[in-house]
Amino acid sequence: MEFPAHINSSFLLHCAGISDLVNGAVVGIIVAELLKAILEGEETAMNFRDCFHRLQKTVETLQVTVLEVKRLDEELRDTKLDDKSTVQRRENMTELLDCLEQGKHLINKCSKLPTWKIWKRHMYAKKLMKLDAQLLKFASMNMQAEIWGDTKQMMADAKRLYEELNSLSLKSTSRSGKFAYSNSVPQLPSKIVGLSVPVEELKRKLLFDNVSVIGVCAPGGCGKTTLVAKLCRDDKVRAVFGDIVFITVSETPNLLEICQRLWGKLVNASCVPHFINEDDAIDQLTDSISKRKQNPALVVLDDVWSESVLQRLLFRKTGLKTLVTSRINFKGLDVVYPLQMLGQENAMDLFCQSAFAPDQAVDKLDHELLEQMEQIVKGCKGLPLALKVIGGSLRQEPVRKWRKTAQMLQQGNQIFEMHDDLLRCLSSSLNSLSKIITECFMDLGTFPEDEKIPAASLIDMWVEIHGLTEDDAYVVLLELASRNLVTLVERTRSEAGNVDGSFSDLFVFQHDLLRELAIYTSRVNNCRQSTRLILSEGDLPKISQQQKEQASLAKIVSFNTGQMGTESWFDIPFPHAEVLILNFSADSYFLPPFLEKMENLKVLICANHGARPAELHGLSALGSLKNLHRIRLEKISVPPLSTFTQEMQTVQKLVMVLCEVSQVIHWDIHSIFPMLTELELDYCYGVETLHPGLCSLTNLQKLSITNCPDLVELPEGIGGLGRLEVLRLHSCSSLEGLPDSSCELGSLRFLDLSHCSSIESLPDNIGQLQRLKRIDMRWCLGLREVPTSVTQLNGLRAVECDEDTAYLWRPFEHVLSKVTFHIPKEDVSLKFLV
Repeated sequence: MEFPAHINSSFLLHCAGISDLVNGAVVGIIVAELLKAILEGEETAMNFRDCFHRLQKTVETLQVTVLEVKRLDEELRDTKLDDKSTVQRRENMTELLDCLEQGKHLINKCSKLPTWKIWKRHMYAKKLMKLDAQLLKFASMNMQAEIWGDTKQMMADAKRLYEELNSLSLKSTSRSGKFAYSNSVPQLPSKIVGLSVPVEELKRKLLFDNVSVIGVCAPGGCGKTTLVAKLCRDDKVRAVFGDIVFITVSETPNLLEICQRLWGKLVNASCVPHFINEDDAIDQLTDSISKRKQNPALVVLDDVWSESVLQRLLFRKTGLKTLVTSRINFKGLDVVYPLQMLGQENAMDLFCQSAFAPDQAVDKLDHELLEQMEQIVKGCKGLPLALKVIGGSLRQEPVRKWRKTAQMLQQGNQIFEMHDDLLRCLSSSLNSLSKIITECFMDLGTFPEDEKIPAASLIDMWVEIHGLTEDDAYVVLLELASRNLVTLVERTRSEAGNVDGSFSDLFVFQHDLLRELAIYTSRVNNCRQSTRLILSEGDLPKISQQQKEQASLAKIVSFNTGQMGTESWFDIPFPHAEVLILNFSADSYFLPPFLEKMENLKVLICANHGARPAELHGLSALGSLKNLHRIRLEKISVPPLSTFTQEMQTVQKLVMVLCEVSQVIHWDIHSIFPMLTELELDYCYGVETLHPGLCSLTNLQKLSITNCPDLVELPEGIGGLGRLEVLRLHSCSSLEGLPDSSCELGSLRFLDLSHCSSIESLPDNIGQLQRLKRIDMRWCLGLREVPTSVTQLNGLRAVECDEDTAYLWRPFEHVLSKVTFHIPKEDVSLKFLV
């Protein structure tokens, strides 16, 4: 059904059939109309320029998603949806239509508003912020993921540390409990060296009719992922293949998850079945793909390590081709494209990108340095990853270090032909690191492959086991990043480096080869006295004697598993373990029974990488741990208070991210964690109010409740937190204000109210906060005025705001002469909503 371009949207809603409404045909038209109204409004409504610009970014992102939905559903036109799914999808689309229609009317009103109507200007600004939050919330949480197909991609170029990085698969959660996976092709580096010819050669092989499965095979670090990603962006390839699915398989693949993603892209995104097991998933996929009638498709299986895994993921059918990247020449490949090392000229170019600043003239370098550079590039033998890592380690270093590096490379004959030799070569980048930084680098190997690492998790570890301060630990991360051993990515706000800045938006990415280097270095440096033990689910039934010996010595123990019951674990003590990392993908998870015997445990990290929050069992065991200081829970459905049978008096920091906390938000948290100094809730849902017992945490120094859109109010007695120094309430868009007692927070030095769009006023006596040094009130457009008592904030030194709220402070600028007002630029992105 076709609609005129500018017909009234309410008429569209009335006339639309179920299929048109569900597949996004109507929504696409109204989104385009709204975007047009915003662009026109930016030219006339200067008072709302910032609001319109921010809303424009959000709507543009939403428009891309809607267009993808429409394309995906066109391909699935012949697929019949079940009634329940259809009804739910229509309800979601209708909700979005209402929001978009209201947005159009609001934009028109703002465009016509006279400049002298100041009060109405603030009222409309607040409504614009609420509209933006509503659209953002819809795109990130409320929409059924099966409808929205391909979603957010976590800046794949950040994960591609050097020339080859595996694609990143993010899961996004929604209130409906349904989830979407990213099958997107990774983004490319800004400059690619030496792949133009390989792309054309590989394209010819791919488009040859008699070829079904093609393998790009080469040692790690050759740029296989970058080559394939560049090929997938080729115009001719995109014209031939209507669907391109990019999946990172990795050394420890989750076949059930991969099958769900393949089903969602190749079969039916709106109805992904619940597979009983891997065999059931493969059987159903094979049967359904054999009946597939849609456009030709290309499936990219990146970083495959196992022949048996590959065979299970190959579906030979006319119109479907598979492109595989691996370090192994598998027998099941129809054609193998052996990616060659870089030639001398390209190798030199890539090395110079890492070793020198962009504006540095290489031809004017010291003769000795040029000579050593030629020897080093020759010693790297054209391996892109080695060129970039070693080049980065030599940046701004003296000639003596260059000469030493060249000598080390010359000592090994055919250094890149064997995997261990490659690792030894790369380890030369670690030689100049201090002992503590080397230890921290080796700790990175305890986190799972192909997953983003929260910087906060690493910092918590390093504070406890290496005796660092948080500032010291952050500097270690910066040092590792400067040497291209990790890449740091911050979501939307660059505040990790600020005093009292949060690490919650900072993530660490590491190439899988560098992760192997961390593990290898740990094994070589510690020999039999390894302080790090990494186990997967496959190790548990057949744990070796050597692993048992390591268990008795290990300080960091890391498990990477699926769903675990009490019978799935073994009973081996870890008497010296100080950190326990539990990475899993499951709907239900039992903590290991040996946990209560880990007497020296200081840090517990439970990170669920599954589709939805997992039910966590066995938390009562934590009560027996007398040295436990820090607990981090990710994507967990936290059980009720009755689960905890004992006080945990040693726990100082509790972090919950992406957790379902509706059962626990009414906890008397003081009765469980009486000595808590830090409490953080980020992207948690079910948070509407907080239990008054929170105000009894007299030792609490940092309280962070961020990205919790349901939070309406804080406890009235929050002023009783006499030691609270940091209060973060970022993006709590429903928060209506601060209690009057918050003015009694005598130790508070940083208050973050950014993106709290529903706050209309601050407490009249806010001037009592004499130790307040910094306040962030960006995008608090609901604020109508700043209390005059702010003139009494003698300790205030910095205020962060946007252009629309900065004017609220102007009447007080002459009094607040020591205050610096910052109006930072902020980009809106949905790529990091997880």
